[in-house]
Amino acid sequence: MMKRRTAAIALIIFTTIILQACGYPGDPKATSHTAYKAQITEVQQAVDDYKKKTGVLPIKNSTPETPIFEQNAIDFKRLVPEYLPEAPVNAYEEGGYFQYVIVNAETDPTVKVYDLTIISTIQDIENKIQVFRENKGFSPVGQILADGRYTIDYKAIGYKTAPEVKSPYSGQPLSLFMDSKSQVYVNYLPDIYNAVKASKEKLPKGKDLRYLLYAKSPYVPVASVPYALNDKGEVNFLLKTPSK
Repeated sequence: MMKRRTAAIALIIFTTIILQACGYPGDPKATSHTAYKAQITEVQQAVDDYKKKTGVLPIKNSTPETPIFEQNAIDFKRLVPEYLPEAPVNAYEEGGYFQYVIVNAETDPTVKVYDLTIISTIQDIENKIQVFRENKGFSPVGQILADGRYTIDYKAIGYKTAPEVKSPYSGQPLSLFMDSKSQVYVNYLPDIYNAVKASKEKLPKGKDLRYLLYAKSPYVPVASVPYALNDKGEVNFLLKTPSK
């Protein structure tokens, strides 16, 4: 997982440096953090056509350890040029910020994206945490948010201010936290809360609510953990995923 993330992020950085060095302004859409509907629709059609002809999805291999929303990354080599003239300019394969993925692969394969700069931010924090652990023998834990969910003592790992990422749903800054294995995640709680308020569904308690975020959005909540309604009807971390 780390190797794949590192390769994707390295490609973005390398492409940006080359374009700047050459003085080439580039396509503004390529460097935009906006997932354009027309591009996603075009990729969706290509995926549907590929699936209809071959019986399988044009996705890259992943492992059970790959986070759920990073699985089923689209393999544009299978789509270009027969089903798609070229990969979208904002795809990381073209030096863009987005990884194109498929959700609901078994029931209703749907094209979505996630922003690789979020992964880059998280990777930087995790690297600093790892160095801290190697030197101190423990993790830079701040406060307890829930069982196995902790804020990060950023000052302990060299940050003057706490890093944040921009929500792909609200545009507002989101905080990050870590689990008991020192893996870092985005806290999508504000987005989940807003999605629950806006939902007209009768939401059951204990059900992972992350689908509410991407159901009507092109973005998946990358680097996330499950959230659910508790017994009081409040949105909180889902600490134990219900058995299927």
